[in-house]
Amino acid sequence: MLIGPKGSGKTYIGTLVEKNTDIFFLRVENIWLTLNHKENGWEKIEQEIDLTFRNCNKIMIENLGAGEDFHQFYASLNKKYLVKLIRIVANLDICLTRVMRRGNENHIPVSDDKVIEYNKIASQVILDWNLEIDNNGSATDSEIIMAIKSI
Repeated sequence: MLIGPKGSGKTYIGTLVEKNTDIFFLRVENIWLTLNHKENGWEKIEQEIDLTFRNCNKIMIENLGAGEDFHQFYASLNKKYLVKLIRIVANLDICLTRVMRRGNENHIPVSDDKVIEYNKIASQVILDWNLEIDNNGSATDSEIIMAIKSI
């Protein structure tokens, strides 16, 4: 599970890992974007994970990692699967710039003020990390892939 602020590079890393390993990257933002107002997003994501595990041995997802609902989601997954937590670290100003430059077609659209608010919360998440990746631009793609393969 890739966890970090919006714009930290979770989607980039997930896509990179999927292209270069046997890990399937399940884009959960796409699931959130298709929900109707009566659906529970966390339940829907967990259902998609369960379905995906029927055809894949390893799955990677992305998340901010904040909030009580996340912790319930994580606890539920952790009962069924071996979950590894990967913290994606990036300067919050860089994250905001990345969010402002990207398109919203595959991301949940939020205002710049909300990105700043969410990212402050996401950057303070403390979990039992299996790996931390500094994605301020210093790590190469091959270094990122090697680090993820090592856990």
